[in-house]
Amino acid sequence: MSNWIRFALGAIVFALTAQAQGALEKTKVHIAVGGKAAFYYLPLTIAEQLGYFKDEGLDVTISDFAGGSTALRAVVGGSADVVSGAYEHTISLQSKKQFFQAFVQQGRLPQISLGVAAARAASYKSPKDLKGMKIGVSAPGSSTNNLVKQMLVKEGLKPTDAAIVGVGTGSGAIAAMKSGQIDAISNVDPVMTKLEQDGAIKIIADTRTYKGTIAVWGAPLPAGCLYAPIEFVRKNPNSISTSIGH
Repeated sequence: MSNWIRFALGAIVFALTAQAQGALEKTKVHIAVGGKAAFYYLPLTIAEQLGYFKDEGLDVTISDFAGGSTALRAVVGGSADVVSGAYEHTISLQSKKQFFQAFVQQGRLPQISLGVAAARAASYKSPKDLKGMKIGVSAPGSSTNNLVKQMLVKEGLKPTDAAIVGVGTGSGAIAAMKSGQIDAISNVDPVMTKLEQDGAIKIIADTRTYKGTIAVWGAPLPAGCLYAPIEFVRKNPNSISTSIGH
């Protein structure tokens, strides 16, 4: 098991359990995740399958959604307690007067890449060529969508200059790309690696690497994390610890 997975597993379990500090205020925690099968959320899945939550007295329910934005809506709507999603949402939500706090980081890089169909690779010269394309993302408003917006805006285009299509993070996304339903795709692994291996796409932006992240965003950007409404965190300090440095 790689060091980053070990770190993330430890952070998840520690942050959701603080029995040494006192009794758990909430033993049943509902986590909404935007594409559980994605490597992006691998630490969460491993922690669940190995029974780490149960070992610490937690009854954790994990509900899977098509993308991070739909998982977020579940928490905003009150049907889930915690989001397993992209860190950047905790920032963008502030403009809507919705305040969330991240308490576990599951990865140090966004882990999202953008690729154009192999049939279009020869004619693709710059992100300006994305104009007018149908681009598949996990779900509209998700972090995969945000990457597309960033690429367009950096070239002086508008986010609406490309058509965004929700395709999920599984086999449906692969099928949409291979069948020609979309011209490009912004997604996470294993979807993107599978499409690369099959020669179906050419990668034009890649935040799976530090260099690629800097090229897109201009600075490092955290990846998947666990975050929840600040009120929830404050009411449940022993169930969700905001200090993961111990």
